[in-house]
Amino acid sequence: MSATAPKTVREFRHILLWPLQLRRLRRETGFASHWDALRANPGPWAEVKDNLLAEDETCQSGYQEFVYFLPYVQRFLYGFGEADAQTPASLHMFRRDDIATARVRLRQGDAPLDLAVERARLVFFYDQDVAILAFEVTARDIALADAVELMDRFGRPYPPYWDAPGQGAHCTFSVEFLDAAGTLLSTSDYGDRDKYVGLVRDIKQTPLSLHWEYLLHPMVPAYLGGGLLQYYQIENKRIPIMTYLAFDDPRALTRGDLARIGFAAKWGDSATLPFAPRFLADFEQKHCYDRYWDGEDAASGMNTRFVFCGVAFAMVTRHDDARTDLVHTFRRQFFQIGLIANFHKAALLNLSNRFSIAVERLRVGDYVSVRAFKDSVRESLELFLRFNHRYWFHEISNQVLASDMFARWAHQLGSDALFREVREEAQDINRYLDADRTRKAGDNAMRLTVVSALGMAGTVVTGFLGMNLFSHADLKAWDKFWVFMAVLVPTVALGIYTVVVSKRIATFFEAMSSERLTWRQKFAAFRQIWRPPPGAPKVRKRVAGGDEPTRRNAGQPPRRSPGNTRH
Repeated sequence: MSATAPKTVREFRHILLWPLQLRRLRRETGFASHWDALRANPGPWAEVKDNLLAEDETCQSGYQEFVYFLPYVQRFLYGFGEADAQTPASLHMFRRDDIATARVRLRQGDAPLDLAVERARLVFFYDQDVAILAFEVTARDIALADAVELMDRFGRPYPPYWDAPGQGAHCTFSVEFLDAAGTLLSTSDYGDRDKYVGLVRDIKQTPLSLHWEYLLHPMVPAYLGGGLLQYYQIENKRIPIMTYLAFDDPRALTRGDLARIGFAAKWGDSATLPFAPRFLADFEQKHCYDRYWDGEDAASGMNTRFVFCGVAFAMVTRHDDARTDLVHTFRRQFFQIGLIANFHKAALLNLSNRFSIAVERLRVGDYVSVRAFKDSVRESLELFLRFNHRYWFHEISNQVLASDMFARWAHQLGSDALFREVREEAQDINRYLDADRTRKAGDNAMRLTVVSALGMAGTVVTGFLGMNLFSHADLKAWDKFWVFMAVLVPTVALGIYTVVVSKRIATFFEAMSSERLTWRQKFAAFRQIWRPPPGAPKVRKRVAGGDEPTRRNAGQPPRRSPGNTRH
């Protein structure tokens, strides 16, 4: 087969792993968690009681999936047995089965492609304001050009710009969700340019196409408001994907074909490369995992290549109707690896965003702001601590393939570097809190020292005189009370005033103990107790708090590249 001859994908499976940041539930809602709220108002979703049996109630393939992972990963993915039923499960899954077909038109005028919807899952994570939507579509015997265009265009929550009126760039022309009877359930609106531009202009948030809003209902985007379960995007521009492509002869693919598959790039001539040759010089070493791939010898049976490129993972293999184990492995074990890797990144972005928002809302001169900052940061530090010990792991399986894949996947997503950055943020904030506590302890000690020093003279005098200067033993009880109040009120007032001017008194004490200052300078330090020097800082006015700030665009994560942003 020549490089320019049309190539056919015999089996095409495309899974979107869309991480979403959830707005925290208010106490007045009465729900302790997001899955409790969805359970009370599920809409088209139904709760999955056992994650292991979600795809196969006989547990035949579920058994292979379960034993594929290490015990602590098994507990994370599938929960605990009856003996440990009191331990909260880490994952809570919901499914919907009403959408049977996704009808896609890649470009205006193109014939529609009908993709069978085989999985629609919504996964919540205990103790983390994060959910992941898993959406799987399949097709058979489609052109490689269409498959690559689907990889590039289908997983787009909104158009980045428009190539022509009604045609969003890097987006499908339209997506229609149909039920089993062929009834239209929802359709996309990528071509409605006024909607997207208007929302960004008016509320500075990136909107979603209508079919994605429909898929996630009754959850609603935060920019719409009004719903109990509201979400923000974590990933911008492109939803993370994993794709299975089976060919009659995968060795017929050119280097340009493999690069376009790996990067989910725009389709082009197979004889060309999607990017500059220098950029792709280390493509095989950096992005390809060739444990089961031999591009030269067809008789070797090594027909499977894995490609990791950022948010895209692709499995390229030989089509064989007699072998279904590769498809099962992709849909079960590899799906769980991708779920874990994308959850790690989403949770870290969410935690970093919480730190960023807390610092943004801090106003050092505002007591209420400082108090809210400390409460928010302590909660975030606790969440990071629990994430670190409950969810963050580097080894997920003693299978070499699974271990290598997870390491490459996490590296391409940047999770290790992101973890280090979030840990440094947590340490910086913790050092700030420690310094603040130390400063306050020092200020309190200074005030107590000043008050004790000034009270020492009165204590010595009254002690020397035996506290019998006046005899009030024979007075009436009411007269004793007024004598007591006549002494108590001035004493308390003097103590309060001493605390108020304690810093200035401490400055005077420091001046008196200095051997370098003249008596004139020491007298000036004494006078400043009652007359602060001109230009002394005034107390800031309290700043009224506002709504929860958003970072960059539309509640999106800060300080990241477009594929790596934080809300």
